Amino acid sequence: MLHYFKWPWCLEELVSYVDEIYLLFHHSPQFKEEWPKKIPKVNDFIEINIDTEWQVMEWRNHQGKFREQLLRMLDPVKPDLVFFPDEDESFPEPEFLVKDLQRFYKSSKRQISFKRCNFWDSMDMVRKDKWIKYFPHVKIFKWQPNLTYIPYKGFNRITSYGKKSMIAKSVIKHYAYMNKEERERRYNELYREKQSTFKGLLEKPKLVKYSNSLKAPRT
Repeated sequence: MLHYFKWPWCLEELVSYVDEIYLLFHHSPQFKEEWPKKIPKVNDFIEINIDTEWQVMEWRNHQGKFREQLLRMLDPVKPDLVFFPDEDESFPEPEFLVKDLQRFYKSSKRQISFKRCNFWDSMDMVRKDKWIKYFPHVKIFKWQPNLTYIPYKGFNRITSYGKKSMIAKSVIKHYAYMNKEERERRYNELYREKQSTFKGLLEKPKLVKYSNSLKAPRT
């Protein structure tokens, strides 16, 4: 799902992991119709027009509906696996991700969730302290006919599969808070109604150098 497209490298990395890409645009008036066709492996896309910027609780109320529209795009595709990151997330390095996927294939679980590490101020530093409680989110799931996100269960879980999921040993890389200006904008605008929860967002944290997704601090 693309909202701002401020982290293009995430989409560029996804291209190397998958066979086909399907995009959902929302609140992205700068995108032109021809733009998605220039990205390798993009087969189709949906654009949902949103006139105003939603705060975090408003956005959560629409997540299931948005995800359902994208899921329906895959009905004729019938993929083996679906990778479903947000635009500010990159999957772990291939050598670590493949080990998680090998475990996943052998398991009876049908969805795999990732904790995340937050990059901070640069692309080689991550925040070490747990400034907010973050539950693992489903980012990869096995395909079968008639899957649905309705009614939405949260954390990107497929409603058809319920709450059970495998937890990856590696973490997903998260860039939304990397830049100071973006952190402040989100706190003052998007998180206005939940600033008590997100107050740690503006604190100066302890940072550690990023080495790989197994050793990175988990949010």
